[in-house]
Amino acid sequence: MKKIALLFTIYSSLLGCNSSQINNIFSHLNDNNQSSSNFTSSDLISEIPKKAINYQPFYIENYKKNILIAVKKHPSIQSGIFTIKSLEAGELVAESDNKPQVSFQASSGANRVERENKLAGLGSVSISKIIYDDGAIDKNVISQKMKTLAAKEELNNNAENLALSAYLTLFELAKNQKIENLYNTSFEKGEKRIRQIDNISASGIADKTMILKAKKEYSELKIQYIQAETLTKNTELQFMNIFQSQAIPKLKMSEPLKVLKLSSLLKKMKKNHPLIRSKNALINSLNKSLESVKSQKNPNISLRGSLNSPANDPVKEVSGNVGFLLNYVYNDGGRLDSQIKNLEAQIKSSKKSREDIIQNLSTQLEVTYQNYLSALQSKDELEDLVKILQDTRVALEGQRVSSSGKIQDLLTNELDLAKKEIELISIDTNLISASYKIRSLSTGLIPRFSK
Repeated sequence: MKKIALLFTIYSSLLGCNSSQINNIFSHLNDNNQSSSNFTSSDLISEIPKKAINYQPFYIENYKKNILIAVKKHPSIQSGIFTIKSLEAGELVAESDNKPQVSFQASSGANRVERENKLAGLGSVSISKIIYDDGAIDKNVISQKMKTLAAKEELNNNAENLALSAYLTLFELAKNQKIENLYNTSFEKGEKRIRQIDNISASGIADKTMILKAKKEYSELKIQYIQAETLTKNTELQFMNIFQSQAIPKLKMSEPLKVLKLSSLLKKMKKNHPLIRSKNALINSLNKSLESVKSQKNPNISLRGSLNSPANDPVKEVSGNVGFLLNYVYNDGGRLDSQIKNLEAQIKSSKKSREDIIQNLSTQLEVTYQNYLSALQSKDELEDLVKILQDTRVALEGQRVSSSGKIQDLLTNELDLAKKEIELISIDTNLISASYKIRSLSTGLIPRFSK
């Protein structure tokens, strides 16, 4: 009632105001409306990071903290946050249909009767409130909330994918750095054996073929080292892209995560994966929209009232009415029926899309699980083979080396050992990466970004 009284006061004042005063009044009204708003563009802009966030040192225990920082400031995540805020504002719009609607109108002018000019004006205030609509508005509100939930789950899925990509990049970079170190160590030992062979060759004991064979194997190792350097540089670029950092840290390899049975993992995936949850929320939203449209085909009842007052005596000559309005659309040209068919088709399409998502994710999980088991078995076999080559090196070094043949055997063993140790590092990385992929697909690597 205070707002109605204020509107009448403004209306009465307008009749005695000039144009600049009227503009000031409405400008003041607009300022008040803006200040009471719950959602402005400045609120969104204030949430954009003004400066880069410093990372913790890239120790294994800080991997998750730094990945969360990188995910939060990623442009796609910021875009998703704005989308959710927009949808939340849409929820308020939908809820407003269920609240009283108040409007104010004012008109003024002049008329001439029997050579006499008179000023005239009329003000009116009307109020309406939906009393019964078969739940159409409430169902639409729920539909809007489900849309927001679907967008939040899409944001969670995007964040989870970014986190997994960050983890895999860290593991790949740690692997390449470790392999480079191993190559450097192998070069030192290989060059030592090459010099020994050259010295023995100079005495005439060894033939040229053996020397060339040794140098060939050593050159192959150098080629592999150059390829490893290229892979490291590529991974460093991926690191800088994800973490927006120019400083490349020295990393250590993490340990593989605990992996459950495949049947248990599949159940967790169908329950927890944000892509499936997003599709479920979207289907629920469409179902509620369908129910809302069907309810609109039924009659609705609203309470309506109005007050009218002339400007010359707004208090004494005020008039008003109040009552109920029954509204029923007998024929809308098939608009609602078309909306119903559209929504039913969207629901069927979304359900098929959900089946496809579940099938693809299940396949990814099963393939990754088999890769994990394969890497686990390969690691055991390679560890045994590396142990044999290490024992062979000790045995060869313990013998008195008096010919290039024995030195050649030692060099060959060193090169074979280096190759198998590199394979072991790669297999170990595959094992760790597979365990993180499995965790990402089933329960997630990071907390839900938006709930």
